[in-house]
Amino acid sequence: MLETQSVLTDTAMTSVLAGESQLRPSHAKVKRNVNADLLLTALIDAFSILVIFLLASFSSSGELLTMSKDMELPKASLNEILERNPVVKIDGTKLYLEDKEITTDSLIAELIQLRKQFAETRPGEEYPGIVTVQADRRLKYELLNQIVLAASAAGFGDIRFAVLAK
Repeated sequence: MLETQSVLTDTAMTSVLAGESQLRPSHAKVKRNVNADLLLTALIDAFSILVIFLLASFSSSGELLTMSKDMELPKASLNEILERNPVVKIDGTKLYLEDKEITTDSLIAELIQLRKQFAETRPGEEYPGIVTVQADRRLKYELLNQIVLAASAAGFGDIRFAVLAK
């Protein structure tokens, strides 16, 4: 037991921290420790890696579409990056326009209302007339055709489909 205490006492008195103590300095001059520079360098490196990771992992375009877990988008070899446009989402038997549940009968009126809101908030700008349709790849053509016809009747000439890249 005495050997252990003497070893601990000896290491504590000869350690770097004991030599740097302000209360009982073992030297007349207090020297700057090289280890403090190394700790600061490692900390800066860690923060740099963290910032680079966060910048790389977050998308600059943001999340434009929300999908349900059972929705399977069709695959396409020709695709473009999505832009922010009104989204018509068909989820099973439900129809959504900008995450608001609507009926197929009110789709034309809701799309016309979106055009009016655009004209009110951005006077002088030409309305692009683009709508994005997000639907499951197994969707029946009859329902998809109703959506396309309603969008073109409301003045949306450019109808885009949300797809996955092959």
